[in-house]
Amino acid sequence: MTATKSLKEQNAWLIRTALVVHAVAFAYVVFQPLPIIQFAEPELTRKLQAFLAPGSISLGLIALTRLVLLGLIPPHLRDRLIHWRWSYPLPGARAFTKIGPSDSRVDMSKLQKKYGPLPTDPAEQDRRFYSIYKKHADDVGVLDAHKSYLAARDIGTINFLLMILLLPVAAWFAPVGRTLAIYALFLVLAYVLMCLAAKAYGMRLVQNSLAVASR
Repeated sequence: MTATKSLKEQNAWLIRTALVVHAVAFAYVVFQPLPIIQFAEPELTRKLQAFLAPGSISLGLIALTRLVLLGLIPPHLRDRLIHWRWSYPLPGARAFTKIGPSDSRVDMSKLQKKYGPLPTDPAEQDRRFYSIYKKHADDVGVLDAHKSYLAARDIGTINFLLMILLLPVAAWFAPVGRTLAIYALFLVLAYVLMCLAAKAYGMRLVQNSLAVASR
């Protein structure tokens, strides 16, 4: 549990960045501010730095927004939204029947010798994989994949919620046209691409864990 909290704390700046990007895109669509190129001007750069300075109220509001958004969806539903599977969405549920055998680094015969007969039932696979993962959670490759997975999963969840919440508001205030269509495409792509990234990192987490366990 301590490692998971530490990884989430390390990923906090990525989530804050994603929220700032969403805020800028929403403001541009709804309020039609100055051309985006003017964000490169020194004065605006200094204002943005002050906005994101440690201890600032704005940074606290961003952290609060992150806390609320991630708390709106329970973990089991979050896994389904990210992995696009209703039953047994986590990649650990396919660790020994699909993911492990597809990686040349994983010696399935050694795993079977060390851990006994490997399960084929998805729920049992998930439980067995988790017990193996916990023994190797501090390995550099496992830790790196886990950190990337958590970041992609949390940002993907936030992207989904903001797609649902912000697009209707933008459609209400902004005139229907090319800008709104591009914004809608941006929201959908932000969610889809982050889901694909989370799925890839989740699979890598399983592969790296099993590869280390089968040495």
